[in-house]
Amino acid sequence: MKKPHPGAHSNLGTKCLFMYDSKMVKTLSVRRSALFTFYRLAMIGVLLVTVWLRWMQPGLVEFKYDEAHIFGMAQEIAVGRAWPLLSGGTSIGAPRSALDAYILALPLALTNGSPQAAIIWLGMLGALAVALTYLLGRLIGGRMTGLLAALYMAANPWLAFYDRKFWAHIQVTFSVLLFVLAWQVVVQNKRRSRFWFPVVAALQLLTHVLALVQALSWLGAFIIAPRRWWRKETGWGALAGLALMSPYFWALGRRFAASGASAAAQAGRIAAGDDGSVLQSVAARWQLAWQLFGGDRIFELAGAGQRLTGWDRSLLWGRWLALAMIAAGFLRLLLWLKDDRRRTGAGLLLLWGLGPALALSFGPLTVYLQYWTTLLPLPALLFALGMSWPLALIHARRPTNAPASRLSGGVALLTLSLAGALLIIWGGAWIGALHRIDAGFGRQTFGRPLRTWQAALSTANVQAAKLRVQQVKVLVNGVDPGQNGDAAAVADLIGNPPYARFLQLSGQNPALLLHADQPSLYLSARSDMNGMLEALGREVWRGAGAEPMRLYLLPPASEMSVPFTRLPEPAVFDVGMALVGFAFPEPWASNRPTTATLVWQVITPAADAGNRNFTAFNHIVRAGTDDKVAQVDGLALLSRDWWPGDVLYQSYQVTIPEAGRFEWLAGLYSQTDGGRAQLPSGGDAASLPLAVGE
Repeated sequence: MKKPHPGAHSNLGTKCLFMYDSKMVKTLSVRRSALFTFYRLAMIGVLLVTVWLRWMQPGLVEFKYDEAHIFGMAQEIAVGRAWPLLSGGTSIGAPRSALDAYILALPLALTNGSPQAAIIWLGMLGALAVALTYLLGRLIGGRMTGLLAALYMAANPWLAFYDRKFWAHIQVTFSVLLFVLAWQVVVQNKRRSRFWFPVVAALQLLTHVLALVQALSWLGAFIIAPRRWWRKETGWGALAGLALMSPYFWALGRRFAASGASAAAQAGRIAAGDDGSVLQSVAARWQLAWQLFGGDRIFELAGAGQRLTGWDRSLLWGRWLALAMIAAGFLRLLLWLKDDRRRTGAGLLLLWGLGPALALSFGPLTVYLQYWTTLLPLPALLFALGMSWPLALIHARRPTNAPASRLSGGVALLTLSLAGALLIIWGGAWIGALHRIDAGFGRQTFGRPLRTWQAALSTANVQAAKLRVQQVKVLVNGVDPGQNGDAAAVADLIGNPPYARFLQLSGQNPALLLHADQPSLYLSARSDMNGMLEALGREVWRGAGAEPMRLYLLPPASEMSVPFTRLPEPAVFDVGMALVGFAFPEPWASNRPTTATLVWQVITPAADAGNRNFTAFNHIVRAGTDDKVAQVDGLALLSRDWWPGDVLYQSYQVTIPEAGRFEWLAGLYSQTDGGRAQLPSGGDAASLPLAVGE
């Protein structure tokens, strides 16, 4: 009998062990491939949810001054009519750069100025922020952490709302991208990221100055690992960033040089906390952050008041899940500080959020909810770290047996189920908010949405063509479409001038604008003025909703029975405007607020009248002297909107402190350079006699 080879058993064992190891490797490979496919499909699903929540009902976006102003600038850029360096103002007084308008101009240039196309573009930028959050979460805690963080960013209803705002559309994307670059430098020591970090920081500053709130985050990234940053790549990136910002600095310097005293005074008032607005307390600011991070209270935006729906109540419960997971993630970060391998990354996460938290808590600024978006994606990452913590504890034990593996799978399924439930709650709440906005609720906080403006203006166009009216007078909150108010929304949607005309018909100095020999069509979004318009003309259209817009048809000025004293010779100023009459009460009582009316008519506006922004001054002086006893300024119709044939009935409320004989000196001056319009006689004011009794 042949004896076995001494090494036969060991060779057989080695062969069996090799076969077992190969089987395990193949099993692990199949499992990893399946997990990779799962995460890839799950991330695709999260991105689809992202764009769906941001693309649904694109006409139901807030469209007030800020949105309309940026949209109007983007329209000018898209057609090549303007190449601005500065955009609108901010709550801290400094003008923004126009980079956000250039970014928004891209879809407008391709779609002939469609606002809905711009909304879709903004949704794509929001999806980019979600994808970058997945990448960041994967770098920090693995694929599950990245998926959960991306899901938080995709479904958070407050973030879905701000991703649809025209003026704040890019901030979150830049915040996430900067965080990715900071992580790559501080934790992974990547050379190229040192160059791109200051470049992206400069671009974020150029889109909105609220990026300054995040400056302390940048400082924290430098503090946590200073040696990683002191390289030539960082220097070259800083130079490139300064080069990108140099046109903005140049334009900003010119703007402040032209208005140095007033700008310095405004900066001083803001620094002192006296900028004319109510500063929010530290508690109120953190309450805003609480609402943003927890994703709740979106129904307040929709104007629900006390009428809470089932979705609203579930949203309040879902808030506690989100905030509890954020707290758990914060605790997990604190524990990471004891781990040598994770200490640097944990420190970066904490310092990145600490900077804006300090700036927003103690800065002397009026802080709105959108400023807290600069903290994103920090709450998303904390949420993901808290949700994935039990799964990480199980994997830390390196389970190899079937029961432990099944436990890991069960915990993963439970984690995804909770996250999915939160997604359903948040998504349902956002859909409910859009439904309320569409139904006409929430206009005090939300404003009239884009779709409402478009419907009313489309009807105004049809009615204007039917009635053969060449202009539409617009009554909205605000007068100047280039400065403030809903007038900007109308101006950018239908054109101004000559089609859309803006004037203030309420307050202390109301006015009425008519045409000398043509009827006038008024589009009214001011319910307080509807009674007067209906008394002077007739209503030709009324929209739907709780506060519908209305169209009124008024007769020409020649047919309007508005009593006033016509001047024997109109006072024609060299800018193309003439004072043709006045209406003073008889008797005029002293020391009482009294309403007087001046009647102006546009002849032929001067070429520079629109650029110089003329308005009216009115000085009441003692007869035969220069002693001024009262003054009231202002003109409801801006000189950029003067149109031949306009007749403006401009009222003023004046208090004259004493009885006697006076002269009312009326003239025009430029708000741009202070120069006064001149009369053919060489004077700069028309004199009207005025007698005041006791």
